Amino acid sequence: MDKRRPGVHEQIARSHPKLARGQVWCRRCGGTRKVDPAASLQAGWPKCCGATMTIDAPEARKP
Repeated sequence: MDKRRPGVHEQIARSHPKLARGQVWCRRCGGTRKVDPAASLQAGWPKCCGATMTIDAPEARKP
């Protein structure tokens, strides 16, 4: 088991509820994907339909 302190990406991923839930949405097609937020922050955020996916749930984006 790894007993090291969490790295900066893990700290950031746990710092906000929207990141911590580990789910992203496509604004174009409405698709959703489960992600490891720390890995995505480090290696690149997921894309769908040619655009970066969002951590904002569809109901949170309604005016």
